[in-house]
Amino acid sequence: MVRALGNMTVQYIFPDGARLGETNLVLHGRAQRHVVQDFAGPLSIKSVMDGQVCWIVDGRRLLVDEGSFLVLNDGQKYSMDVDAPRVMETCCAFFQQGFVEQVAQDVTSPVKESLDAPTRQAPSLHFLSRLHRDMNGVILSRLRSLGERCSQELQPSSFEEDFMVLSEKLVFLYQEITAQIASVPAIRSSTREELFRRLQLAKEYIHSAADGPVSLDDVARAACLSRYHLHRAFTTVFRETPHAYLTTLRLGRAHARLQKGCSVTDVCTEIGFSSLSSFIRLFRRRYGVSPSSIFPKLF
Repeated sequence: MVRALGNMTVQYIFPDGARLGETNLVLHGRAQRHVVQDFAGPLSIKSVMDGQVCWIVDGRRLLVDEGSFLVLNDGQKYSMDVDAPRVMETCCAFFQQGFVEQVAQDVTSPVKESLDAPTRQAPSLHFLSRLHRDMNGVILSRLRSLGERCSQELQPSSFEEDFMVLSEKLVFLYQEITAQIASVPAIRSSTREELFRRLQLAKEYIHSAADGPVSLDDVARAACLSRYHLHRAFTTVFRETPHAYLTTLRLGRAHARLQKGCSVTDVCTEIGFSSLSSFIRLFRRRYGVSPSSIFPKLF
């Protein structure tokens, strides 16, 4: 069930009249108040173009900001309850059922197999469904560009190609995930998958709590792991410590807020840094410039 309340700009669906699951479509909306309850749609990418929005999946609150996106599998139920002091802007891509899986099949097999058995079983992309950080905009830049062009109610000449490219990038992301699972320090595959699932819980917790104090104990507790095994496995699989992941996440959010004209002091407090001098030093190390030199984007 989808329910819109309060200050809501009508969400724009492109193509007009398209039905979820039957074709590829873009849903681009702005709202202060919006409710979705236990909706099961096709495989989709959820992104936020302005602000932060929380999707609820399997009882977990997944906070998506401007540097991350959420992938949900076909038929996976989700809810959301936006109640914000200012307008939040989202852009979501919904794929035709089987579309991404078909691309995955073609990407991972030679042309001859496609010629010999064009209707062969497509692979499952189970571990793709999770929250992903995308600080370099590999997927987000394409999705946002598509959303902006569709919201102008014009037929983007590359609409079909955009969904093909998005699907291909999702498949490459899935291949990275399977490589990460293989690097989990465990012998049995079932143990590796379970440990990887718990590391994802750790990442989800960091995303949801990043604006406040976050301790290693907190993250370990959320992942149901000891501090040692969490730190060791997290660093091995993601090639950075939980603290480094948290710092990079905060700095990315800070950069986005500074581009919108927020003051350096306010941003420092909002993103969870207790020391202004530490924030300035880390920001300069990450971006090569001081926070005060970041100017608002002109739209």
